[in-house]
Amino acid sequence: MSEISTALLLGLYVFLAGLYGLAFTVGRLVRARSVRNAAAIFCVMHLLVLIAIVGWTPLGIAWKAMLLGSSVALLFIPPLVWRLLEETHRETPSHG
Repeated sequence: MSEISTALLLGLYVFLAGLYGLAFTVGRLVRARSVRNAAAIFCVMHLLVLIAIVGWTPLGIAWKAMLLGSSVALLFIPPLVWRLLEETHRETPSHG
């Protein structure tokens, strides 16, 4: 696979990760199932691009391992951050 193809796949990898995070957040914020479904689709597409990168690009094993670790983290970061935001902004009694 050429360097240009690899670069395009890496760009798509990052773009889909961003779309997943954005759609996850918007879907939770407006409580829209269709947007949450779109987030899941973006996540699956991201993982498919990861498979293509790992399987068919000339990147070294360390780079492929880093991308794999990043994708695993991507599965957990948006839900974790959302949960932390909910906890932070939950109504608490005032100390007046």
